[in-house]
Amino acid sequence: MPRMLVTGATGFVGSNLVAHLLKQDWPVRCLIRDKLRAAPLQQLGAELSLGSLEDQESLDRATAETDVVFHLAGRIRALSSQEFIKDNAEGTRRVAEACAAQNNPPVMVLVSSMAAGGPSRPGTPRRESDTDQPVSDYGRSKLAAERAATALSNEVPISIIRPPIIFGPGDRSSLTIFRGVKSLRLHAVPGFRKFPVSIVYVADLCEALVRIAEGGERAVATKNGSSDSSTGKYYIAAERTIKYGELGSLAGQALGYSTLVLPLPKAFFWLAGGSIEILGQIRRRPTVLGIDKIREAVATGWECSDEKLRQGLGYQPTLPLEQRFAETAAWYRQHGWL
Repeated sequence: MPRMLVTGATGFVGSNLVAHLLKQDWPVRCLIRDKLRAAPLQQLGAELSLGSLEDQESLDRATAETDVVFHLAGRIRALSSQEFIKDNAEGTRRVAEACAAQNNPPVMVLVSSMAAGGPSRPGTPRRESDTDQPVSDYGRSKLAAERAATALSNEVPISIIRPPIIFGPGDRSSLTIFRGVKSLRLHAVPGFRKFPVSIVYVADLCEALVRIAEGGERAVATKNGSSDSSTGKYYIAAERTIKYGELGSLAGQALGYSTLVLPLPKAFFWLAGGSIEILGQIRRRPTVLGIDKIREAVATGWECSDEKLRQGLGYQPTLPLEQRFAETAAWYRQHGWL
């Protein structure tokens, strides 16, 4: 029976992945920083391993005698690009080094982001073979993380997945859309265009991660350690691409409201993002909706093709988006988030 390690286990995707693995009766170890926050994972049956991405000894201990390492830990908000690099790129390198140090190195599945590849061109979904062109500090740090891991692919079997927008139970990012729809009955869209986005439900992502761990391609390092090659890299998406405005419509439908999709000038979002960024810098608290996130929000589109994942590993979204949004709304209500 394969032994699993999940980093970032107390986060949105990590906690869902731990529950998914435990339902299949697989032994799961979680790298955690806070035992109190991780208590629900222990109650589910997971083993807790105290440590962090900065502590190599704790990483060596956590990866010992494991068969698969799902690396999800990282930074999604920061006060500077250096903070992104420190946690996302350097942290990933340390995890890969810990895997390489084992007598029998485990398979390492790195959960990156579509932001590492960059926006899609109108009418052309991004594919694994496309040239990487990240537009944000976050995206550049995730690409650097991929390259750091791939540099050790001769010593560790490594696969990479680049999810687009992820939603589902426990997601606080999408919660802002649901709350906006509930309170104002509207969903603001940057720019006067209907740009496409790919999204994925968290349970479908968890299933894909298992498929990649069990039978996915493994990355191959190039001479300079680059991860530009499509080998060992996967995109993932739901059953269809939607327009960004449809996020609000789907959330409204799930809540039982009609939603006004409100296009606003890009300048409005730049102003809002800049103001929030300044406030965060003054308070020394990183924010999600800052300048870096606006760079992504005003891009041409975030559509990806998961044809490789579907054809190679039999991935298939299990339910329509409408039902998945309804399940998410029900979870929010059940847990008092709405």
